[in-house]
Amino acid sequence: MQFHSNAKVWDATGAVALIIVAFLFLLPCPVRAQDSETLASLGLEELMDVEIVTTSRRAEPLSQVAGAVTVLNEEDIFRSGATSLPEVLRLVPGVHVAQMDTDKWAIGIRGFNGILSNKHLVMIDGRPITSPATAGVDWGNSIPVNMIKRIEVVRGVWAHLWGADSFTGVINIITKTAEETQGGQSVTVAGSTGVEQNLRFGGAMGDIGHFSLYSQVGYTSGNWIDGDDAKASSDWLKKQFGFRMDWENAFTDALSFQGNLSTSSIMDGDSGSPHVFDRRKREDASGYGQFTWNRATGLDAGISLRTSFTREHANVDDLEGGTNIIEVEVQHAMETFGVHRLTWGVGSRYYWDNIRAGEKTSIGQERRYVFMSNAFAQDRITLMPESLYLILGTKFDYFGETPVEIQPTIRLLHTRLNEEYWMAVSRAVRADTRWQRSGTYKTMYNGTMYTVKQPDSLTTEKLMAYEAGYRRRISETLGLDVSLYINDYDELAMLEFDSATNTASLSNSLKGTAYGMETQLRWQVTDQLELRPSISAIYQNLYSLDSNPVGDSMPEEGIIGEVKMQALTKPVENVGLDVLVGYVDAPTERNIPGYLTLEVHSSWRASDRLMFELIGKNLGEATEQYSPLRVGPSLDLRVTWEF
Repeated sequence: MQFHSNAKVWDATGAVALIIVAFLFLLPCPVRAQDSETLASLGLEELMDVEIVTTSRRAEPLSQVAGAVTVLNEEDIFRSGATSLPEVLRLVPGVHVAQMDTDKWAIGIRGFNGILSNKHLVMIDGRPITSPATAGVDWGNSIPVNMIKRIEVVRGVWAHLWGADSFTGVINIITKTAEETQGGQSVTVAGSTGVEQNLRFGGAMGDIGHFSLYSQVGYTSGNWIDGDDAKASSDWLKKQFGFRMDWENAFTDALSFQGNLSTSSIMDGDSGSPHVFDRRKREDASGYGQFTWNRATGLDAGISLRTSFTREHANVDDLEGGTNIIEVEVQHAMETFGVHRLTWGVGSRYYWDNIRAGEKTSIGQERRYVFMSNAFAQDRITLMPESLYLILGTKFDYFGETPVEIQPTIRLLHTRLNEEYWMAVSRAVRADTRWQRSGTYKTMYNGTMYTVKQPDSLTTEKLMAYEAGYRRRISETLGLDVSLYINDYDELAMLEFDSATNTASLSNSLKGTAYGMETQLRWQVTDQLELRPSISAIYQNLYSLDSNPVGDSMPEEGIIGEVKMQALTKPVENVGLDVLVGYVDAPTERNIPGYLTLEVHSSWRASDRLMFELIGKNLGEATEQYSPLRVGPSLDLRVTWEF
């Protein structure tokens, strides 16, 4: 890890002072606070009992989880000042977040990152949004922030539940139900980066149904991102419309139908990408529809069905066309019988595409239609009542051509009055993507242009993970969460270069071991101040390499880390002032130095229906975030009106 001092970052003090002065100037006499209680007002013990679903595919309290988990609720998202989904994830230790371009983000977990970061699973309401063609995520066209109820981030291997996509973790975005979005809401964002307007309206459908509609229109200039010999994508115009309808029978059944259609256009450039292609205007369109049915068969048991269709544009370099996915999955959470709490399910996915070659990028036309299937089971066995639990689970994945892959886990959880100890051993695999096995493109390596050609053959990447963790509520105002892990990688896909022909191809030749830790402290100092410091560090040892590996999502040899401090304050009633400061080091780019980051969010609730916010991001000197482009400071005003 290289720590670079940068005094100019602290010139942000003037910008922070300007925000505070402007904000306080607008303050009137205090008004009545909201009557509704948020999760932020709960004590640490109540927060540990908040139910999550990602770690067992059924609701369970955080205190019963044998793994590294961070849950971001509505108040956490609001206090972050985030105007996009990737910005929210910066709060999570062990999650690497970087803005690569105007509309492109690199997000990874535990040492892997890149625009096509392919080692973790991202879902919205249980629907995977990780592309089966490239394993990347189109973060630029994700769900509006005001529609998110909570985000569950599970770090580590959870392949026994979610399959090969969850190689290093799962990011599960859970949106608000139609009943939770009744009435109208307008959210307007305007500032140095552009403008955005979000509208939402919900109502009732008879006695047991509700609906919600939302729309988003935004323009982003891209003028705060640049580089010495690089130019950011510009003039990004995005539009989206979505809906959700829910019906709930008071006794047994809950049904939900939701969908979304989004379009965007941008003058796209290659500066934020590891690949080389010509600057061009890119127009995208994508959408999905999803139906879910949940039937309760007992107090802690039920059967669920989820089916969806997703159409996405191919957003890699200058490729054209898109991908189509149909998914069906059924799950049964069984009643506890004896010492066993069993959950099992089956699922299938049918994928096809019509991706066409661009000027400098192409993809093979074979194997465009793929049928995949899977089955999983997990049993939580009570060894000692309310104290010691053994979790056994496995998943069987069939990827269409390779043999069935088995991904097991064994976990142990020991709970005490105010603390939990856990450990886990897990195996995971990662199948090659269509882009990896048949993509052809150009990339720069050591100042020379290389053409990446199709590999002869690829096999699944493999991981053995050894994890342990500790959570403790030290007092009513102080909580600690620590996790440790050793990840042993084998047969990772990396580029191998031939200088004689200026060509390169992928091969499963990378092996290595990562040793890491993540820790976060939550300290409610006073009623007006809460501190959340966090540290994450990784030492990555790559075997038999003379230089760092090259690819779309490759780890870096050596030690990298992040140190952050979030301070949440309420100086007066209905007023908030929140600061996030940190040091961030790239886990995948040795030639890009670590950088300091400073973000400030101030809020004033003028009434129960009106909220004003000033949001400053990347305050200080423009910095490179894993790419040659430098992301500069920005200042936005956000106005939320409930009607």
